[in-house]
Amino acid sequence: MPAESISLDLPSEVLLTFCKASADSLRLNILRLLKDDSFGVLELCHILDTAQSGMSHHLKILSSAELLETRKEGTSVFYRRAILSASGPLADFKQSFFRSIDRVQLDSDIVKRKAKVCSDRGRQSQDFFSRNAEKLQQNQDLITSYSNYSGCLENLIDNEQIPANSQVMEIGPGGCSLLAKLSTSFQSVVAVDNSSLMLDKTRALATTRKLTNIKYLESSIDQLSPETKTDLLVMNMVLHHLPSPAASLEIAGTLLKDQGRLLLIDLCPHHQDWARTTCGDLWLGFEPEDLDNWAENAGLYRGQSAFLGLRNGFQVQLRLFNKA
Repeated sequence: MPAESISLDLPSEVLLTFCKASADSLRLNILRLLKDDSFGVLELCHILDTAQSGMSHHLKILSSAELLETRKEGTSVFYRRAILSASGPLADFKQSFFRSIDRVQLDSDIVKRKAKVCSDRGRQSQDFFSRNAEKLQQNQDLITSYSNYSGCLENLIDNEQIPANSQVMEIGPGGCSLLAKLSTSFQSVVAVDNSSLMLDKTRALATTRKLTNIKYLESSIDQLSPETKTDLLVMNMVLHHLPSPAASLEIAGTLLKDQGRLLLIDLCPHHQDWARTTCGDLWLGFEPEDLDNWAENAGLYRGQSAFLGLRNGFQVQLRLFNKA
């Protein structure tokens, strides 16, 4: 047998490790849960009604089989499904395996407990905004102010040559000046926020800037009517406050008209855990590849992108995704 063929042989222990990892109902449920979400150990324990010691054991087995990846969010560790390399061992087999287990529905009790965890995350974020509405912009400026990326962002919008009569919606505009750019560039804008106090700040900004073409809607993105459709959906420094970023992008895809655009501005991964308590962040930035994958799952394809490094060590990513 030629040496090249021998080098391509799959080591038996790789296959055995995979088979061991997949031969357990609880571990299959973990993988189903992590299809489009990241959860910490204690969250997984609650959702799957399992003791922490047992959960840690199962997570170790799945990680050894390279079916899971971990990401440190400050002092917390979150688990997610591994992003499979096309050239990695068992790549096609693992992709087929993931597709197969995703066709099996989770038990209703598990779905309810997962929804409770996500609801708790959302309530934590909403409570923070309710308590800190007056000083939120000041706190967020510790990370980055709009002026740090406004020029690049506004050029990106202008270069897309989106018609002025397009329907535009911004999720969580707060008191950011991006709303003024949208209001002057388009005939009609809808401002959506799930916090009445933050929506009041948006109204105050509009009044100060004499912006008269804005409608206000108190709602979270997951509570918007499926009949709501827009040409441009803007999420500016919002995704890291949402309980399930992947699910939110999937909803965003349903809110866009055909040929619509999602404009997403957020942070790249960082390790500044103080952002949780000071700014109410649930997530410490996102890998660009994760955003690409979540957008693709939502029926969106990647458009223009820009990445801006800041002197304080943070990096901002400005991403456009288009709906076919």
